Amino acid sequence: MKRKKYRELNLYSYYDHAGIARHLEDMARQGWQLEKAGGTFFTYRRCDPAELHYAVVYFPKASQFDPEPPAEQREFWELCKATGWELVTSRYQMQIFCNPAKDPTPIETDPVVQVENVRTAMKKGAVRGNWAVLICSCLQIWLQFRTYSIRDFLTQGFALLVVLVWLLLGINAIVELAAYHLWYRKAKAAAREEGVLLSPHSRRWWQILRIFFVVIITINLLILYLDPSHSPSTRMITLVSLFCYTALILIIYGSRQLMKKKGFSAEANMGLNILIAIVGTFVLMGGLIWMSFRVADDPSLNGHQNAETISYTREGRTYTYDFYRDDLPLTVEDLSDMEPDPDYSRRMDVSGTPLLREYDIRQVIPYYSYSDAPELTYTVWEVGISSLYGPVKNSFFKDTVYTFHGQIDFVIPHGWVAADAAPWGALDAYQYHDEDGQPYGSYLLCYDSRFVEISFDAWNAAPPTAEQMTLVGKVLGSGPLS
Repeated sequence: MKRKKYRELNLYSYYDHAGIARHLEDMARQGWQLEKAGGTFFTYRRCDPAELHYAVVYFPKASQFDPEPPAEQREFWELCKATGWELVTSRYQMQIFCNPAKDPTPIETDPVVQVENVRTAMKKGAVRGNWAVLICSCLQIWLQFRTYSIRDFLTQGFALLVVLVWLLLGINAIVELAAYHLWYRKAKAAAREEGVLLSPHSRRWWQILRIFFVVIITINLLILYLDPSHSPSTRMITLVSLFCYTALILIIYGSRQLMKKKGFSAEANMGLNILIAIVGTFVLMGGLIWMSFRVADDPSLNGHQNAETISYTREGRTYTYDFYRDDLPLTVEDLSDMEPDPDYSRRMDVSGTPLLREYDIRQVIPYYSYSDAPELTYTVWEVGISSLYGPVKNSFFKDTVYTFHGQIDFVIPHGWVAADAAPWGALDAYQYHDEDGQPYGSYLLCYDSRFVEISFDAWNAAPPTAEQMTLVGKVLGSGPLS
């Protein structure tokens, strides 16, 4: 049984009137007549193959917020109908007409008026929207790079995805704006000097490339969600974020359509729609932040299946402490002659992407214990692509700058000073020094595809022995981490 409906992706820019008309005429010859023109899809219904003429014109006074077409627009439709042009569908200012006559009279004959109608319609919708997207894109990318280091981007898949999405949206806005303004400048000159309407270039290749971008983003989302290194909390936040953003978009669109049905004026509809979008965005962001803090407090949602919450009382007050029993690649017992101590909390948090993995490991004595046993904390970064090794290494040697009211307040030096790398079996080694030049028991070690930051500060100020350094290099420099 042949299907009666057909949907295809809209591969044409909003102002590409000639390209859209040609395509609709080709579809009519194949037995498909346009029923609805959306921003993403064209919807067709099956018909007998026919030679139909289509015309795409723009009515500048139309608005997506109008409860019903204004009187002038309805009069325009009647005038078109009187000359054989039947309205097929409309999308905001775009009006699509069809005429079965072999040689129909054009709806618009003055190219100067046609160009200005397109310009007015674009200024009212697509141009304004693209400028808004471009500004938001630049602002979001600037904020992301100002907030995060390269290690944050490479290990936090969601932050990396946000930058990718906004970058692609910004590029799309630039291409659309540049192509439209280039066409308008040429079309305006051609209309005034030659009396002809210049057709835009359809640029279907760019529209197909946009689809490819969407596919890439979708694949990245799936990788981010299905990556086994991510904890259940990361997957939960990712899934809830996507659901909430989708729900917000549907609420904004649904409220607009509801207000149109209820007869709200275009101005009231637009104002309330903007208010709903702003309030909804703040509510959504606040809810996601609240949820992220809530799930961060649950060890089981962060991949720690053997953790437990312990209550203890001190000075008449009751406290809780999350006690972890994760398997660690290197422990205090491995680096000393101590027997295994059950009082240690052993925690390993794994995060990252295929570009950069981060293993944050802590073997510490709980707060409620008065033991003076040594503690061990270290972080390992594993680089997935060799070309990222240099930028990741450089990120350790950037000073931290704190600003106040736009002025530099104070700077904290990175503190890493070159040390002997041979005992660690590393390519390079650095020891942390404070601002007065006093060395601490913290070391940064650079291996072939790993960086290790390890602290011996709680080991009675004693520097690590040769045996300890060799073991660190063997286990953390090249050994299995999980």
